[in-house]
Amino acid sequence: MDECSDLDRGWGSRAAFVRGTAHDERTREHRKAGTLMAPRGRADRVHTLMIVLGGTRPKVWRRVKVLSMSRLSDLHRLIQTVMGWDNMYLHVFDFSGRAYSDGPRPGPEPFGIDESAVRIGDVLSRKGSAGTYIYDPDDKWFHTLAVEEIGDAVPGTVYPRLLGGQGGPPPEGCGGVWAFDLLRRLRDRPEEIENAGGDKAEDLHSWVEKLEPDDLDMEAGRRRVRDAFGRLSLEQAEGAGTDFWPSAVPARLVFLPSEEELARAAGGTEALDETLRLARWFTPARKLTSTGMPRPADARTVVVEQELLRPVSEHEATQRSAGLEKLRAAKNLPGFLRLWRRAVNLGLIEVGPSGARTAPEVVDGLSAARALELWTTVFEEVIESEPDGTGVFQALPDESDVLPALLRMLYEAPDDSDIGLHELAETLFDPTAYGQEFSAEELRIFRLSSRATVYRCVLRLSWTGALALTDRTPAKVSELAWQGSLWVRLLGEAAHGHAPDPGIDCSVTLTPLGRYGVRQALPREGVPAPLEGRWAGTGAAELLDALMRVAPENHRSEFMPWLERRTASEAVEQIVEAAAGSPEASAVRRIMAQDILMAIGDQGLKGLRAYLDSADAAVAGLAASALLGSETCSEEEAQQLISEHGPWLAIDMAAAPREVGAYTGSNGDEQLSTLIGLLIDEGSGPGTIGGLLLEGTDRLWRSGHPATVPVLQALGRVHPDKRRAKAARRAAHKAQSRG
Repeated sequence: MDECSDLDRGWGSRAAFVRGTAHDERTREHRKAGTLMAPRGRADRVHTLMIVLGGTRPKVWRRVKVLSMSRLSDLHRLIQTVMGWDNMYLHVFDFSGRAYSDGPRPGPEPFGIDESAVRIGDVLSRKGSAGTYIYDPDDKWFHTLAVEEIGDAVPGTVYPRLLGGQGGPPPEGCGGVWAFDLLRRLRDRPEEIENAGGDKAEDLHSWVEKLEPDDLDMEAGRRRVRDAFGRLSLEQAEGAGTDFWPSAVPARLVFLPSEEELARAAGGTEALDETLRLARWFTPARKLTSTGMPRPADARTVVVEQELLRPVSEHEATQRSAGLEKLRAAKNLPGFLRLWRRAVNLGLIEVGPSGARTAPEVVDGLSAARALELWTTVFEEVIESEPDGTGVFQALPDESDVLPALLRMLYEAPDDSDIGLHELAETLFDPTAYGQEFSAEELRIFRLSSRATVYRCVLRLSWTGALALTDRTPAKVSELAWQGSLWVRLLGEAAHGHAPDPGIDCSVTLTPLGRYGVRQALPREGVPAPLEGRWAGTGAAELLDALMRVAPENHRSEFMPWLERRTASEAVEQIVEAAAGSPEASAVRRIMAQDILMAIGDQGLKGLRAYLDSADAAVAGLAASALLGSETCSEEEAQQLISEHGPWLAIDMAAAPREVGAYTGSNGDEQLSTLIGLLIDEGSGPGTIGGLLLEGTDRLWRSGHPATVPVLQALGRVHPDKRRAKAARRAAHKAQSRG
């Protein structure tokens, strides 16, 4: 396999790129229409960040692409790497007034929030979001971080990436920005150093010698990033798994309702509905206080009119009513600050110099895809909230660990299973795992406290609509659990020798919306989560077109049920006809067809070889591409296939992203340029399909592919090598003249 891999032949990873790009462009179109079938989670999103070292003249800056799912601890490492720091001193992030760090730091909050528990997408949620990163409390290197773009990750691409930059880094410990500027000036005016004389001149010389050139060595910078973060692509990194979810064992095959049904369910949840009610109230725009919060009178009115912040008991309702009458600041109203920040951070309320107003998308009506995206964000905040209170709720000890395991258990149960809370607690909390003996009373307290922890978890999840509860627990106990004080009260009573059973009596069902949310999270944590195929009964053409709307990692779970209904020869015949032999056949369909043909197995590959002699170049090319990607293809056969079909396959490879571009009304140059960049990054050379596209234009013009002329013309526009670009334009003219 290593000797004859897809990468060596210059085909497989580019095919993955086209699959992903086709999905991306179709996704954009379906988002507009509100018919997205498989919205992508944060695992498939990347942030483009501009990092500027404050106070420097000329500016020292870096532009990077980093996965949205990355932790702030990863962003710290990335900043250290691209800025050339040596991580010798303390650092701290600041986003919306909250500090995040990995250890002690000066100030009233000596530790801040744990940066390893927070994702970049959580604190920089949209284009234009910004924050700061301060390195070295003494020198105070102040970096501004701004989101320039949030987009879809390119399958097969390694992240993070250094895109650009200017200015060498300051020497560690030089004294701060003013000292750095002085050293840069002295570098250009060495006579000033000599004028200093003696030891001072020698000291200045030693500091100036540590300066790096202002013209950044981009290749060296990218090499440092690769060395620091490895060379795994997004797909490979996901396969490595993490500890967040309990196991990387594939999840069971599940079925999900349509996107429209799920979106309706999301809109009806308390979590999203309450946030939208708050957002809609800000039409027309309302003024804010100097702290960026609604005025007390407005906060009082919206809470009452929109019935926000539902009290969980009569006592709390009485307290709320009294608090509203005396309200002096909106942030002092329990729960309002969190609700306000959620609406603003989700982009549902727009805040500007003139005040706050409802976002246009809320006024116009959310698409199904957008409603699910918003709901997923809130759902994931609940899952990932930490004991320090960084999420929608303030989590208690054990809860942030229990939630993923609890959800995975419910996900693996048959649909609509109603599982008792006591059973869940017994499974999640095993006393033998603690390595100590418990007395009978200690064991009873252990079980009561574990039930209290799980009970609050399911209450939190029911607020999102992920769980449906059949709850017979006394109202007072539910109130204590919701407030987070039941667990504490139990331990306090146990310490005084008496802890009665609070009477938690509840059973739990994972809703279809909850199934959707869990399935969004599982692949990001390295857990395969197959989805039951929806096109098993359709024709091959419908299947191939449907795959363009599905994230590449879910393709196999969609086409395998289709294959199971057909013999190997039937499947090969139908896929080849739809992808290459019919008038509707296209390069994108052929890309989608490759994985299906390879999945048929040896019997299917034998059938494919018969198509190599087809008079139809598209049919022969599809057979050759599938064989090139198979494990059974020898190096000798691979070279023969590339020799005979390589030019046609190279043009077809480039035609696919151009077809994808047509979905959005563009000429496809941007998509083709990205493909060319991938080929260059991977070092595609002679003897590969990618190498032909990069350097073999003298062969490509005779390929016989109907897209030869437009592909070569496009290569002439986007190829970064001017000589190769000119050769491509010349080859396009030859092909055009040939007719």
